Amino acid sequence: MRNAIFKFLPLALGLFLGWMIVNPPVWMQGLGPLAWVVNLALAALLLLSAVPIFALASLPAELQIRPLGEPVPVELQRLREQFLALGFKDVGPPLRVEIAPAATLLGFVHPTEPVYGTAFRTGTVPAKVSHDFVSILDGDRGGLTTNTDPQGAALPAAPGGFRQVLPGQTLGALFQAHLEGIRYLREAGVGVRPVSSDAFQRDMSMALRRQRETFLSSPVRGSLLLFWRAATKQVPFVGRLREQQIASRQLQSLRGGETQRAF
Repeated sequence: MRNAIFKFLPLALGLFLGWMIVNPPVWMQGLGPLAWVVNLALAALLLLSAVPIFALASLPAELQIRPLGEPVPVELQRLREQFLALGFKDVGPPLRVEIAPAATLLGFVHPTEPVYGTAFRTGTVPAKVSHDFVSILDGDRGGLTTNTDPQGAALPAAPGGFRQVLPGQTLGALFQAHLEGIRYLREAGVGVRPVSSDAFQRDMSMALRRQRETFLSSPVRGSLLLFWRAATKQVPFVGRLREQQIASRQLQSLRGGETQRAF
């Protein structure tokens, strides 16, 4: 039931807000033209209030992961072939990740580089297929994620939550950019640790838990950041780490031992 609710709730909320904007409540009629301003403000407030609900639904405190138990979508099968062509190996069978709504996930690990790969299909309406590369910092202080979709980097990041968003890049080019990001971090004195198939689910759960903690450390700021980035599709993580001003600030915070700051 919960999965079905969150599957269609964003669509239902969007339809309701659209109806609300063009049909101001009767009690506003006495406000004249000001009624439109007040109505828009109420709609914006309602939308903003829903942001933390959706954010935390996708960041459960205790993540549950199960075998998929159904055919893998064709789009994910194609991505799997591309990951394997880059030398990655499957971490195990396809998975169902119990966020709200549930997502389908394929996990990969590279045999010589400290890099995970993921290909996933969301349970939203409409569904969305995406992929990324992930490495874990030494001491589990954060990680580096490289993908092509700004929406995938909309959540607030912790000082150790480095991201590279490179729209339009092929999977091979994205992998090379991720490796270059690892080199940049190492040059700055921040290493990444080995990864393995056995640690994949644990590392993924830890990453989601850290992201939840970052959001909850400043929920108002986090909601505003997420709302703005999702609405504008503009995130400060576009480009390679060497090119990002925000990556420099994250490094400074990480070296300074700051843990509660969100970027």
